[in-house]
Amino acid sequence: MNQRQFNMFSRKLNDALAPEILDTLGKQTGFCQRQRLLSPHQLFLCLVTTMACEKTETIADIQRRCVEWTQQDMTYRALYAQLSKEAFPIFLRQALSQLLRQWIAPSQAFAQHSPYRRFTRVLIQDGSSFAVHNDLSTVYPGRFNAVNPAAVELHVTMDLLADQPCKIVLTPDTASERDYLPPVESLKSDLILVDRGYFDLDWFARLSEAGGHCIARCLNGVNPTVEQAWSESGRQLRFAKGSQLKDIEHKLLKRKRTEVQVRWQLPGKRTFRARLIACWNPEEQRHSWLLTTLPREDFSVAEVSDGYRLRWQLELLFKEWKSYANLHRFNTVNPAIAEGLIWASIAAAVLKRFLCLNTQALVGHALSTRRVAMCAASTITQLMGHLIAQRPQAVRATLRQLVEFLGNYARRANPKRDRKTGRAMLGLEAIGYA
Repeated sequence: MNQRQFNMFSRKLNDALAPEILDTLGKQTGFCQRQRLLSPHQLFLCLVTTMACEKTETIADIQRRCVEWTQQDMTYRALYAQLSKEAFPIFLRQALSQLLRQWIAPSQAFAQHSPYRRFTRVLIQDGSSFAVHNDLSTVYPGRFNAVNPAAVELHVTMDLLADQPCKIVLTPDTASERDYLPPVESLKSDLILVDRGYFDLDWFARLSEAGGHCIARCLNGVNPTVEQAWSESGRQLRFAKGSQLKDIEHKLLKRKRTEVQVRWQLPGKRTFRARLIACWNPEEQRHSWLLTTLPREDFSVAEVSDGYRLRWQLELLFKEWKSYANLHRFNTVNPAIAEGLIWASIAAAVLKRFLCLNTQALVGHALSTRRVAMCAASTITQLMGHLIAQRPQAVRATLRQLVEFLGNYARRANPKRDRKTGRAMLGLEAIGYA
């Protein structure tokens, strides 16, 4: 184990979760105006630990853990009074933002031979929704009133090379997904992967003009003008030139992918050109389409299709949040508590990924973020307990123990398969992180 890297790892953990940082943040956000039985630092770490390591369904679960880990005789009523403050979710959100700012750094990179190596960042945008208490429907109205009258949606931008979310916005489930796409000006030299819910030709055109690129799943029924078309092997399909896409779609190849160069006329006499990749869906008996602004001479049909598959990494992140960090409906009608516990759950998941990514740099082989999220609850609880009690030597000893455990028991199951059919097939490999 590289001692210098371990020291940096330990320092990053301690600095981000230091009492002076979190207590000051508690005062700045108005959450804590005077010294309480439970300080903002202690409360934040107790919440994160509970979400990361215990099945948590009620505030009583949190109260019992706070008493156990801080040795403070805090009643349920006293804890509820703190969590129900309007500033509680603001404090939790700001604390989470601080963790992301301090902990996000490249943890993986594309190999030199990969065409994706050129991008400064590869971002993935998507949303995940879930129900909250029905009585919160006026604050968080849901899209499906008959089933879930109250629901929230998390609009997430994930930095693939950091393997962590870089922006998270919480809204009612009825909010439009497209409103939370990153500004195109911030995406110069970047690639973004989006699903069909974010399909917006004007936004794609402005992104291209700003120097960014995208791969997006198309809405059904798009009908641009076809300029050229090729089979996956590169054979030009001459019947396609000048036609509308709907007029030639039935002539396109089945069981093999087809590439089509198209254009749209946008308002203001603007023309937007892009590539469409057609893949035959045998179950639905129709083509599904990917739109990309990546240049044909540098990115093959297969490389575009495989690149879009990397969007699945965000779905896996959502799975970790909901399965291993207690991101679910809590039995509370207080909107401040409901929102604050959502941020606490995400902070717990961010902590686990931080531990995973730094550990894999120390042990020299890739780890499974899912396995890390599932295991080591006892050791993580000990680690956080030492941080709560401010025992620096015990923190280092437990952190070293955690690194050894995860290095042995949280390896990725099949690295060879990852390079053939998984996320490493485009040359995406773990790098030194700490």
